[in-house]
Amino acid sequence: MRSIFQVKFDRIHADEIEHLAGDTMNEMIPLTVANTLNQTMKNRIEAKPNQSLRQVIRNQNLAPKGEFDVYDQDGKVVSNEHVSNFRDRTVYVGVARVAGGGIPRERLKELKIEYPSMRPVKQHLTRREAQMIRVRFPSNSRTRSGFWDIVIYCPNASSSLMHTYVLNFDEITQRPGVSLFPRPPSAGYAQGAGNGTIPGSNRQGHWVCHGQILPHLNQLGNDPIARVGAYLNHIQNLLNQ
Repeated sequence: MRSIFQVKFDRIHADEIEHLAGDTMNEMIPLTVANTLNQTMKNRIEAKPNQSLRQVIRNQNLAPKGEFDVYDQDGKVVSNEHVSNFRDRTVYVGVARVAGGGIPRERLKELKIEYPSMRPVKQHLTRREAQMIRVRFPSNSRTRSGFWDIVIYCPNASSSLMHTYVLNFDEITQRPGVSLFPRPPSAGYAQGAGNGTIPGSNRQGHWVCHGQILPHLNQLGNDPIARVGAYLNHIQNLLNQ
């Protein structure tokens, strides 16, 4: 039989646990909210740990007009995850991700008109779309082979950022007029670029700093061919300027 002292101790211990749990639930979590279109728009906020990121961003009046999603630094949608998972981290607010926003397979031939070397990367090819393409084009004597060999990661080409990686970095003989990063910087326009390897693989690739290109692509609408074509032309100009 438990003594009256043991029962009293157990009650006190239970009260302490409940009090600590209450403190944890009331603790405010600090994090930074950035805008995917403008890396200078950053807001340091504090929020309750059990709130979703989407809810917090709406409450803080940081949500853009219309539908939006919240992304982590790797471009993963985390809109419905709890704030408690993002202490002292940066999340990015941008347009809602459209499922199946890659390049439709039946429309790849439209891009091959201007870039005949273009082909989808098998690991990123589904029955309906290509989410990564590989392209070779003249390097204007900036590489030993005379060509740039790149891949473009475009899982949501109809609405979101794309990312380019130079595969033949070791062939460069003349420095291009654009920065090539072995590890993408923590900038809004690098959101979703990964951590130094080409998405979906362990292969190293140098990320091309494409600048604030997304607002210009958004002006073209949601046609993936128009957007990828314009983006490819932009990358070609950057590498050969």
